[in-house]
Amino acid sequence: MQMQKKERTLLLVFLFGILLAGSVYLYGGKEDLQAARGVVLEQESAQPAAPKGKIKVHVKGAVNTPGVYQLPSDSRVIDAIEAAGGSKTGADLDAVNLAQALEDGGQVTVPAQQTEAEAKQTLQAQEAERAGKINLNTATLDQLDTLPGIGTIRAQAILDHRQSHGRFFGVDDLQEVSGLTVKLIDQFRDKVYVE
Repeated sequence: MQMQKKERTLLLVFLFGILLAGSVYLYGGKEDLQAARGVVLEQESAQPAAPKGKIKVHVKGAVNTPGVYQLPSDSRVIDAIEAAGGSKTGADLDAVNLAQALEDGGQVTVPAQQTEAEAKQTLQAQEAERAGKINLNTATLDQLDTLPGIGTIRAQAILDHRQSHGRFFGVDDLQEVSGLTVKLIDQFRDKVYVE
């Protein structure tokens, strides 16, 4: 009986020691965790941010009152333009995706429409640049045959490729045509265009 009593006492002391060690471990761990959380919270609060649910967006261009505006976080481009007093007369709203969602720190630029004279000038510049050049998507065998380094066989290969693969999207697409290398294409690059 005496041995059992001694064993019980030892067992109780051992269990009490484990309980005490576990409490110290858990209490100390929570304190460290709370201290770590405090540091994170302090770091987050040191950065000024828009209030929850709000974003700031820079609106510029052809609007009545350009500037930085605070808007609800679910705002769209149209909301930013309205916050900036709406668009000016002559604003090209077709060039802007009015339904696009905004992000904090984003920027909305509303371009002005080109005047008829500006549009005509741009068109004339494009036409002048293309004057004397061959459009790879409409060129005939005879037109392609006039290019440096391109004979009848390579011209036919270009036409065959265009027929089987569809239109060219850039001059460099000619590299897909059998027998045409970058070096060869560079010989006539300034004489062709893609439209």
